Amino acid sequence: MGNNENREILKDIIENFSTEKFVHFFRTKNRFFKPLNEILISDNKENFSDGKKLGEIKFQDNDLIICAFSVLKELTERTEKKKQYELGKRILKETNTDAGIFIFYDRNGNFRFSLIYTEYFGTRRRFSFFKRFTYFVSQHLTNKTFLEQIGEGDFFVS
Repeated sequence: MGNNENREILKDIIENFSTEKFVHFFRTKNRFFKPLNEILISDNKENFSDGKKLGEIKFQDNDLIICAFSVLKELTERTEKKKQYELGKRILKETNTDAGIFIFYDRNGNFRFSLIYTEYFGTRRRFSFFKRFTYFVSQHLTNKTFLEQIGEGDFFVS
């Protein structure tokens, strides 16, 4: 599938958000994407609910998990970014995974798409900076960077 088709899927997600559309997107981006529907959080824990592992991609040296969480407050460019990052780190630690894409969404269809990954320095493990690979997406914005970076991104690199 070409970059234009991927961007069209992302535009559709922006216009009418659903986690199922993200599952479709990741299937088109990487043939090794394995859809899952594992519940991670079901209750009102730290302002998040309906936490699910949507799927994973197994690479030669590590795995990438894709998770989605409903947030109880309206998402904005700034809301809860640090708490979302901390939840993502906790999920990576609990699942013993080195990288994850975390999608946090509100009832209005706004969402934050964040990549969190670990780096190793000898026996020390450090997580990527929480502001580095995160995109706030809303119908009311152009979302140009998100569409370019994620729509054209290479999901085959291990």
